[in-house]
Amino acid sequence: MNKQSYRLHWSAILISFVTSLKHLIVPVLFGLLFGRTNDTMLFGTYYVYMILIVLLFSILHSTLYWLTFRYEWVEGELRVKEGVLIKKRRYIRIERVQSVDLSSGVIQRIFGLVSVKIETAGGGNEPEVHLIAISKDEAIRTKNFLLKKERMSVENSDDQSEHVQIVTYRWVLTTKDLAIASVTSSGVGIVLTAVIALFPQIEQLFSITLFEEFIDFFLGTSYVLVLFYSLFILAVAWLISIVITVFKYGNFSIEKVGNELTITRGLLEKRQLTLQTDRVTAVRVVRNIFRQPFGYSAVYVESKGGGTNEEQRSTVLFPLIKHRDINNELALYLPEYLIGDELIRAPRRSLIRFQFRMVFFPALAFLAFAYFFSEAIYFSGILLLLSLLGYMQYRDTAIAFQSNQVMLTYRTLSKNIVLIRKNKVQSGEITSSPMQRYRSLTTARLSVLSSLFGKTFSVVDLDQKTGHALLAWLSHSKKE
Repeated sequence: MNKQSYRLHWSAILISFVTSLKHLIVPVLFGLLFGRTNDTMLFGTYYVYMILIVLLFSILHSTLYWLTFRYEWVEGELRVKEGVLIKKRRYIRIERVQSVDLSSGVIQRIFGLVSVKIETAGGGNEPEVHLIAISKDEAIRTKNFLLKKERMSVENSDDQSEHVQIVTYRWVLTTKDLAIASVTSSGVGIVLTAVIALFPQIEQLFSITLFEEFIDFFLGTSYVLVLFYSLFILAVAWLISIVITVFKYGNFSIEKVGNELTITRGLLEKRQLTLQTDRVTAVRVVRNIFRQPFGYSAVYVESKGGGTNEEQRSTVLFPLIKHRDINNELALYLPEYLIGDELIRAPRRSLIRFQFRMVFFPALAFLAFAYFFSEAIYFSGILLLLSLLGYMQYRDTAIAFQSNQVMLTYRTLSKNIVLIRKNKVQSGEITSSPMQRYRSLTTARLSVLSSLFGKTFSVVDLDQKTGHALLAWLSHSKKE
């Protein structure tokens, strides 16, 4: 690319302003719910003035941000100048780039633009550079240049947004699988927490006292009312989770060209992330409690760049896939990572520790509560469920290492299977508490580089001999 200074499309002002509004939603709602005074009219007047001042400041900042933002290409470097009050200059060499994420939100799609996020090694929790509004042609040129691909001249092309390439493999999430993924998503737990936090405020705002009295009159017991509330809140959270999953993973596809994986997804906001397979550091298979009985799993990759906060800084590879098909698909897209059959499981003597962790303290709390409220005996089944979860954690704890790959399996609530190549392990350690040493047990931890930071995977209460064998395996040369 020739040395030339570029500016973002003017719609970047609107996009930046809308983004700032998203951050203001929570403070505004908090002020409306908890900031009321005795003089409601006076509070409302001041509150409106305050919101208007904040909005004007946000518009001004967005405009100045657009005016001061410049980027250019100089001898294999991307140089960025930005900053309203504090001026920043960033020089990024293409060899430092770990991933390029193309996305197109509602506003970008109106103007035929895309957003480009560029992540580099050591770039921090946010992308090193975020070009929030550039043309599709410029985005493709930028991606191809940063990923060291052979560039094609778009000035002399009739269709500048398309590049003729042979797609090696392509995987698509079908409508049926999207529906199953939405219904069985574990995101309902996160949504449920938010709904529970907001539900009392909704009740206070809309006053459903008469509704409560109606339910009490016909059902006659507060326990039924509690159950009704619980089911209603769970249903609301479940429906919200379904909608979020559909919007997030709609139109999901994977394309592999050479050693590059291009992941496309999203209904409202279309995202396209390109990762190089040699920068993948681990593969993680997740089988949540809703999908496992039906034989479904989700597959994520840990890589040097490309993760998202909503996916714990990982990148989803297959949002939903039959567990029996995982190795067949990995053989096409990431052939170095395959699930093995030979496992070294946690010894039987560790079962008591899994049960202790899950049941002991909840049992103490339950007994104390039951002492004062005898009705708590109706909820004693929760302890049985915790005991069952403890047994499942014991049963799913295992490790397996071959010549060039280690596999860790463990369960918190969902079952996780982690595949790591030997040359991708950043560090490995085993630790033993006094109680573990008494039973000749140990905890194994392996760390990999993931999304510009490190991620550590742990398997607890393995046999000590197994832990020492893992260290011996790691101590060998990491050259494959």
